[in-house]
Amino acid sequence: MRVDLGCGNQKLPGCIGIDRFPYDAVDIIHDINEPLPFEDNSVSYIMASHSLQYVHHLQPVLKEIYRVCKHGAVVCIIAPYAHVTAHMTNPHFKQFFNEHSPRYWTQDPHYHVDQEEYLFRQHTAWSLTEAEQEIGIDFRLLHLEFFYFPIYKAYDPLELSLLRQSQLNVAYQIMYQLVVVKEEISPEELTYLKQRSWEEPEYVSEQRLSFQNAREIEKVYYTEHLSMLGSQEAESSHMEAKPMIPVEPSSPSSSKPESINVPIARKPARKTKGISKNRSKHKTVPLLPSKKNPIKKKKSNPKKKPGRSR
Repeated sequence: MRVDLGCGNQKLPGCIGIDRFPYDAVDIIHDINEPLPFEDNSVSYIMASHSLQYVHHLQPVLKEIYRVCKHGAVVCIIAPYAHVTAHMTNPHFKQFFNEHSPRYWTQDPHYHVDQEEYLFRQHTAWSLTEAEQEIGIDFRLLHLEFFYFPIYKAYDPLELSLLRQSQLNVAYQIMYQLVVVKEEISPEELTYLKQRSWEEPEYVSEQRLSFQNAREIEKVYYTEHLSMLGSQEAESSHMEAKPMIPVEPSSPSSSKPESINVPIARKPARKTKGISKNRSKHKTVPLLPSKKNPIKKKKSNPKKKPGRSR
């Protein structure tokens, strides 16, 4: 059985469409905040396209998805990317999604996606859940994709990744392809699943093609300093021991979390009149005389006004 949660009028072909509103493509009118009307281990594929950001509480909904799915089922989630100012202020969005969201949906410590998408992280292990916590779900992320605003067409993949992780309004949408794990699964099986062709809605393919065909404009941010950071972080991540051992998070009372200084890419500053920059020492050199040390001018004898002599 294949299910499209919150399908609206764009139901994925071959799926049973579920939505709270009676659109023409809907097969079952149902609020996905409530338990799903399917038996345990009965679903082999679930599509949730721009629907989970509206649920009241995400974790219970994920548990319902996990309950009805078979072992090895594929779950595709497409959602607005959290780091967009318009999404942050949308009063209808109750849940927010970014690259770290799936790290709370499993207790598996291993990465199965590119670690360069996670350069700004505090923990080396994939899972961010506590070891003793029973989360009741196990979704392994096998494929991750971001959809960027057309203004960033001129940037290469590494620059896009660095900008997205350090700036707002870079990517507008995120897509996860996850596999449901209910039994022991080998690394070879996960590798095989990663090589499959992922199913996606038609509009996603159109968005990807639109970005590829977008007109390339001048870069709006300089990224040299970010690229240097990215290469260093990527090199250090490849040197980490494998397999990774999950790091148990410390209790809030014992220590504070480490702070991360996130570099910000800025537009070059405009030149200020009367000030030039010494490029070698990066110090500002005033061109105008300082008020504290005014240049003394020789007093000139004032000319006598012509007049009658006494």
